Amino acid sequence: MYWQRGSCHSCRPWALLLGSVGSFFAAGCLAAATTSNWTFNADLTLKESFDSNVYLQDTKPNPTIPNAAQPFQQSLVTAVTPKVGFAFKPGPQFNVAGSYAPEVVTYHAEPTESHVAHRLGLLFNGRLDKVVWQMQNTFTYIDGSKEGLTFGALGGAPAIGGIPIRDRREALIYRNSFGAFHQHGDWFFRPAVSSYIHDFRTELRDPVTNPFYQNYVDRNDFNLGVDGGYQIVKDGHLFLGYRYGWQHEPPLPNRDVDYSNFYNRALLGFEGRLCDTLKMNLFIGPDWRDYAHHTPVGFKDHQIKLYLDGSVVFTPTKADTVTLTLKRFEQPAFGTPSAYEDITYEIAARHQFNDRFYAGAGFKAYGGDWEPPVRRDDWIFTTSASAGCTLAPHFSAELVYTYDWADSLVPNTPGREFTRHLVALSAKYSF
Repeated sequence: MYWQRGSCHSCRPWALLLGSVGSFFAAGCLAAATTSNWTFNADLTLKESFDSNVYLQDTKPNPTIPNAAQPFQQSLVTAVTPKVGFAFKPGPQFNVAGSYAPEVVTYHAEPTESHVAHRLGLLFNGRLDKVVWQMQNTFTYIDGSKEGLTFGALGGAPAIGGIPIRDRREALIYRNSFGAFHQHGDWFFRPAVSSYIHDFRTELRDPVTNPFYQNYVDRNDFNLGVDGGYQIVKDGHLFLGYRYGWQHEPPLPNRDVDYSNFYNRALLGFEGRLCDTLKMNLFIGPDWRDYAHHTPVGFKDHQIKLYLDGSVVFTPTKADTVTLTLKRFEQPAFGTPSAYEDITYEIAARHQFNDRFYAGAGFKAYGGDWEPPVRRDDWIFTTSASAGCTLAPHFSAELVYTYDWADSLVPNTPGREFTRHLVALSAKYSF
């Protein structure tokens, strides 16, 4: 769904939004008055942005392709996000916390990109004797356009499928993780389960009759396993782990090609603090992949891939934080049935000048390396800078600037390469 400014249709999401937030907050205040086990919070964020390249296109499309995305389409963007949250803590055995934050986004120059992202989070946790358990759930429903874009420049869709464009279209996304940490002296044991469901609600079209149209293909990932480790430093554990998982991807209309697969993953890891100034969480190991038998000629159905998920947080002083993030894993693509390695290398630094002011900067290299016979190898490089301040006890503001440039390692694919400036000023009031 999208709307035009000034139409009756545009009032409907705002009315529903304000009504639901008001009802939730009123109910929370009433409950808080009757029991001390409940706590409630609410905040409101207004963000004004300038996007220099809404469709991530630097190259003009072939003029014979109708309705193709045009390069350097600019727009001012307004996002309003009210958020309500609660926590119920009756005792150490069981606690629950939740939040709901509908983000209403309006692209003033490109109204088809306007959307509402409804985000709901639920966290359950507790302690039973020596067992600490936690289950995290996040739900996102994007109420946006049901139609994909048409890309008419050589190379097709922008780098890694144009994730910012994808995330404005109608979809339902669910993520869940569960773990139970059993401590026995210096040893620990932890069963773990996780799931990821990405249900796109956009129109699918036959790629033969619609070769320039961007489809969005559903994908799911489910896995379960166990970790076992030993405390090697005061606040850190070294561990070995195992995951058995299944990734599912349906074929496009009138096609039978998909990249659904089963995998076995062995992990070596560390989590905790190596010292007072260095915290690390690391999962690394091989994936043994067994793909379904609907892959195309030229694709290897049995593969071994590296899985990497790590972060390092360095705090040399009380005012400075440096964070390093490393990720690498295989998954089915969302733009068309295929498989690729999703790669992230990122560093971010933040300095807190005092209780009110902070500044930060970062650099991110995000890559997508597709498996043959698909020829796509994309990288998006992002530099960022930010500054924020607390203007009053309940009021804060932040200014963020990012610059993206995308590079395709496959020759003669200019449609995949783009540059983008994004400037955002946001203000937040906490009730």
